[in-house]
Amino acid sequence: MASKRDELLDGLIREMPWYISAATRFQIAVADQLGMPLTDVHAIGALLEIGPAGVRRLADLMGMTTGAVTRMVDRLERAGYVHREPDPADRRRVVVQVVPERVADIARYYEPIGQRWQHQVAGYTDAQLRFLLDFLRQGREHAQLETTNLRTTGRPHATRRRAPTN
Repeated sequence: MASKRDELLDGLIREMPWYISAATRFQIAVADQLGMPLTDVHAIGALLEIGPAGVRRLADLMGMTTGAVTRMVDRLERAGYVHREPDPADRRRVVVQVVPERVADIARYYEPIGQRWQHQVAGYTDAQLRFLLDFLRQGREHAQLETTNLRTTGRPHATRRRAPTN
């Protein structure tokens, strides 16, 4: 007979992919409302996370070719969501930066879920909040590590043209 802890662990492990799937479907719904490809929404999110970045860095992060990212940045720039500017560290390069006013147009789709989360966590203790923050940060690190692993050892894709030879 499974202990209560085992049942909790099993439930948590079962729930995580469902949570990720629901979050992905939400992202798709937001992209649909904006009339833009999901990758474009994710690129804006990535730029908000990492700050201004060159096309190569954005391509590596997104798992896309630099050509595909350049076309995506062109679309986002035409729509006013990003702009290109000289890289302050190397004026020969260009970085892509979000336009805060246009990102606010996207943020309105996230406000209802943000309000729900705020209401949900309002009653949590500081210890519970620290736990959740740690859990999310570690989960992001795990996802980044597994993404890197898949991109370096898995099937070839945009950021790795050919599989390593053994």
